Amino acid sequence: MSEPAAQASHRVSETYFVITRADGTVIDLGRGVYWHRNPLRRLWWRLWGKPRFNRRVAAANRDAARAAGKER
Repeated sequence: MSEPAAQASHRVSETYFVITRADGTVIDLGRGVYWHRNPLRRLWWRLWGKPRFNRRVAAANRDAARAAGKER
């Protein structure tokens, strides 16, 4: 008979992203990756948290592109 696999003891896993530019500017993009044992919290992340994170990343990329265009 096979033994059951060990259960994970963690309930949440998340990763935060921060950009530090060469001029010393720090841009906090916030939580970008999120997983929770509770499926309702995962659903909340997919519907509310991830779109907000994607908007923050897009805005940071736009600002960087504008700054790079002004330097030329």
